[in-house]
Amino acid sequence: MKNGVCIMIGVAVWVTACRQQIPIDPKPLVTVDLSMLDSIRRQSDTMYVKPYKRTDFVTATYFISKKDSSVTQVMKDSTGKIRQVIIERKKRRIYVAEFYPNGQLVCKNQLDDYGQNHGEGKEFYPSGVLKRAGVYKHGFHWGKWKNYNEEGKYSLTEEYNEEGQAVKRYKE
Repeated sequence: MKNGVCIMIGVAVWVTACRQQIPIDPKPLVTVDLSMLDSIRRQSDTMYVKPYKRTDFVTATYFISKKDSSVTQVMKDSTGKIRQVIIERKKRRIYVAEFYPNGQLVCKNQLDDYGQNHGEGKEFYPSGVLKRAGVYKHGFHWGKWKNYNEEGKYSLTEEYNEEGQAVKRYKE
């Protein structure tokens, strides 16, 4: 009888332990590259701040470098958080990064010589989880784009033609 009770207690503990879910650490946020911005600040010849009358962007700080003909624009919200970074060289955009209010990167895209999205593109949820990934071709979605839900699980694929028009949606 005593052994039976011990076995029952052991099984109950084992079942309870197996039902417990171990919390998964949230994905670390992809945020502003402060070392890159610091390097830009140090190499710039001129810096000035321009106020905006918008709610999403309150100020823009401009860093100008005559050496490489670049202008870096850092947009901040009312709490002082960086919401957008744009770098132009010879009046063409070479880098654009937009951030959610929590600092998470909204999208990560490569640009062509004309400042249009070109090459691999990724979009993220505010939590840092990948939202969608695919390829841009001179500013347009192109080929297969895979979409994911907020837990990071695949949800569907969209296919785009050469003109950036969605032509198919399906689950693989």
